[in-house]
Amino acid sequence: MNKKTNYLTVSIAFAMMASSAFAQQTDVTYNLLSKINRPSGSAGDVFNISFGSLNGGLLSLANNKSGVDGAAAFFSWYGSNSRTLVSWNGVVGADITPESDNYYRQGLLTSIWSNTQDNQALAFVSYSNGSSVDSIALFDLGFQWANPADTGSFPFGAYDAIDLYAGQATAIYGTADASAGTYGTLTTSSVPEPSSASLLLLGGVALAAVRRFRKNV
Repeated sequence: MNKKTNYLTVSIAFAMMASSAFAQQTDVTYNLLSKINRPSGSAGDVFNISFGSLNGGLLSLANNKSGVDGAAAFFSWYGSNSRTLVSWNGVVGADITPESDNYYRQGLLTSIWSNTQDNQALAFVSYSNGSSVDSIALFDLGFQWANPADTGSFPFGAYDAIDLYAGQATAIYGTADASAGTYGTLTTSSVPEPSSASLLLLGGVALAAVRRFRKNV
């Protein structure tokens, strides 16, 4: 009887400690380095950006987007199927320069890492013309949000930073031109269609999923 009670006590305490670790806050710096444009846009265009993850990963772009057509519909779908680490609104795309402190921020952020959802780090950019979303872009940042219980991992480790620039990001929707300017230029799209680079990426994701399925079977 006593052994059972002790076991439950230890188990509950461990679960509470694990929950606390997963909710850990870390001081993270985040930077917008590439200029952001939209097709036929103007220098004063203002964008909203969020860093986060799609719950079902990039493969859900192919599997779960039935009936999603146009920038506004994709904006709504993405909001309902993603997790956001941090939002950065009111970004004047043409004003982004390496020397500008306006596009460098730091803050205490709570990890969005999940053991049941996909943790690939993405940046979602939107431009609204009045009350309607006019164009969007989605960029793969090339890493996964880390389990905060692993204190040596990135991000949510010792040195945490998130950079959005064309030389690092792979455009899923929109474009990333690394040759334009110091850190390149990111461009939104009014019609959410995968870029040629992202088709290769999505194909690789699908192939990896098939291999995992066959291995499990």
